[in-house]
Amino acid sequence: MLAKKVTIPKTGTLSAKGRFRYPDIAYQSDSDYVQFTFHDYSAPFSQQSQVAAGSLFGLNAYNASASSGLGGAKATVLLYMPEDIENQYGAGWTDTNLSNMAKGALGSFGAAAAGDIGKGIQTIAETLGKATENAVTKGTLITNVISDALNKANFASLTVNDIFGSTTGQILNPNTEVLYKGPQMRNFSLSFKMAPKNKKEAIEIKNIIHVFKAATLPRFGGAGDATNASFVRVPQIVDVTFKTGNTDNPWVSQYKPAVIKNLDVSYTPDGAWATYGDGSPVATSIKIQFQEIKMVYADELSEQGASY
Repeated sequence: MLAKKVTIPKTGTLSAKGRFRYPDIAYQSDSDYVQFTFHDYSAPFSQQSQVAAGSLFGLNAYNASASSGLGGAKATVLLYMPEDIENQYGAGWTDTNLSNMAKGALGSFGAAAAGDIGKGIQTIAETLGKATENAVTKGTLITNVISDALNKANFASLTVNDIFGSTTGQILNPNTEVLYKGPQMRNFSLSFKMAPKNKKEAIEIKNIIHVFKAATLPRFGGAGDATNASFVRVPQIVDVTFKTGNTDNPWVSQYKPAVIKNLDVSYTPDGAWATYGDGSPVATSIKIQFQEIKMVYADELSEQGASY
């Protein structure tokens, strides 16, 4: 007998709502688990965000456009503590060439000049050797003179160091320093494998996956008008919190609200397709990649209690 063709509905629930958990157990005061709370996205410069930040200052105002200003949660998912809990902190340090500081080192060259270099590198070397102070205004950096001459002679692909290296066997001191360019946004991923023990857990797992999918994908239509084809709504943001009982775990670094960058769902985590009698998979795994929507500052770290 042929299986009945599945019809994909043209419309469905815009987002999942409710409270879901796996495994289906009651958490005690010493139980460790991960809580995912889903909120609608609030644009950082929207009226809603400005109202949330209106009476706040500094870091509080900076964070106000996150879920702290959105009110109640749209959905909540509770999952067991995974085996791959990691946390990374990064800084935007970049090595920078400060060769302009070499002015003092170039002083011995005086107001050197470069003449016609159309005949190639050999001509450049000869010209540098015959340079006179009358060619340019006294005090001009030799690097500027060479760069200008190279451009005029269609040798722009050559650098000042190319000229120095090929004519004098030396290059400019790069005066390299490592300079701070800014903080880096934190990315993290969590993985879970869920194997239902009964029909109730199978349905709960399906609902959990639906919640994550709904938070990863945009919604059709503009704000307040689902029929507006000119826009799509930005996906939801997620509060990821490591919990012990009803409190935030103080031993694990916490996260600010985040967006879901990637969601991988595997219905064959053990390498083979296997289902129960109703067609539900015997196991399903998910891997979620997140990125925080706000930067973390040292001012927000705490030695007591939960902290970023």
